[in-house]
Amino acid sequence: MTGTGAVHRKLTWPSRRGLLFGAAAGAGAAAIAGAGIYQAVEDGEARAPGVTVPLVPLGAQPAGLPVRQHAWDAYLAADPQGNPVSPKFDRLLFFDVNGTPSPAYARLLEAALRTLERSYRWRPSGLLFTAAWGAGYFRDVLGVSAPVPPATALSDFEQPLIDDYHLCLHLASDDESRLTAIEAALTRGTPFPATGLSATGLSATGAGGQLDISRVLRWRQSRTGFVGTGLPAGHQDVNGIPAGQPVPKGSPLFMGFKSGLRRNQASEDDVTIPDGPFAGGTTMHVSYLRLRLGTWYGQLSQRERVARMYAPQVTPEQVTEFSTDAESDPNLLGQAITGYGVIGHAQTCARARRGGSPIILRRDFDTTDGGLAGLHFVSLQRTIADLVTTRTAMNATGAGLQNPSITDTVNNGINEFIFVLQRGNYVVPARSQRSFPLLPPDA
Repeated sequence: MTGTGAVHRKLTWPSRRGLLFGAAAGAGAAAIAGAGIYQAVEDGEARAPGVTVPLVPLGAQPAGLPVRQHAWDAYLAADPQGNPVSPKFDRLLFFDVNGTPSPAYARLLEAALRTLERSYRWRPSGLLFTAAWGAGYFRDVLGVSAPVPPATALSDFEQPLIDDYHLCLHLASDDESRLTAIEAALTRGTPFPATGLSATGLSATGAGGQLDISRVLRWRQSRTGFVGTGLPAGHQDVNGIPAGQPVPKGSPLFMGFKSGLRRNQASEDDVTIPDGPFAGGTTMHVSYLRLRLGTWYGQLSQRERVARMYAPQVTPEQVTEFSTDAESDPNLLGQAITGYGVIGHAQTCARARRGGSPIILRRDFDTTDGGLAGLHFVSLQRTIADLVTTRTAMNATGAGLQNPSITDTVNNGINEFIFVLQRGNYVVPARSQRSFPLLPPDA
């Protein structure tokens, strides 16, 4: 393990009997656009019902930051085929709002986020992050209609706990210890920068400023994980993966195949909200999946795993040649059902493409939270309906009517090997609106 044990003990586990076991614009305009609420307070302290909020210095923002919080791709390295290389480590921090928010709340959070931007360059060697707000924040805290619906179960064979957190911070970096230190500073007020932080990725503008947001946001849960060549193999001694070190050493994910090929992902433009109060933002879905890979590695051959991950018409040799897309022809789905009696995950999901392109952008990562092999599935899409469309295609519910050897989970993609424990929906505003969006300046 790589220092995640302390974080794992923070997780709150749901009861699941039978489930657990069965080209960017500069930030100047963004800062000006969002300045009203952050600067509508005076130095000193502000009081909300039951909460005293220090009025901290807002701090400057580095020049050149993208207007979109979710603009990560242009800052990632690329592999030889031009596919983006994800940050190695991720962390999801979930919060609820303390009391009744005021402009001082927004100023405190914004000051902390700007401190992060001044401290680390906007790239994996530094830090990438988004602030996303759940339906409960809009409905229960502001008393307005939420721009995203609450999450629901997305298949007949799942019973997830529905998350209703107010805020989700998604942090990503190649330095795991950096994420640990940032979490401690945000949630517990640990001095920042923390002793021992690597200088790699430090911003030329310098660090400095406060990060403690615990006065205004109550920390609820953290989820941790990793993605990248060799990392899953190095973490495979956990419940859900059979003995014998079956995860390939070169695999970026526990199931042994590469994800995130550029033509197998929606672009950031595709998932960006074009107009309205959240123009320039996106929506985010976060779900926690447990993996049970005993049968995957213990009973299936590589050819059979390829059939379920991609399509039965795809060979293991073809998979090694995939460069920019997981080429699994959805037009051959009928042949897969009737002729092979097994259908592929990529093949069914490809039916949800629009104009030949996927409609969601995945930023998911493996996890060993709680000593269990799992996946934190993070997806960005223009609307949550696009996620539902994609998941509905993945379910391939009608396949069993054509061939009874296929059920909702048997011989049906990877559905047999993943178990959805939690789901949540969020909106990711543009950078200028990320701190308490829609909060009136005179709240």
